[in-house]
Amino acid sequence: DLGEGDIPHRTQLTKLIFESYEREHKAMVEDIKCSLGRVSFTSDMWSAPNTMASYMAITAHYAAYD
Repeated sequence: DLGEGDIPHRTQLTKLIFESYEREHKAMVEDIKCSLGRVSFTSDMWSAPNTMASYMAITAHYAAYD
């Protein structure tokens, strides 16, 4: 049985999401700093046909080493 304390509150979920984002962003920046050469960026933009929402994605391409 689930109790009230078993389900995280929306504010706790928001905090966890932002913490995860910060952790992954920092790791990605460090990977890019250690890349073997140049970094190329591509982007794409689109909008939802039934709403006024627009979206943009940016992708970094690079060669990393272990």
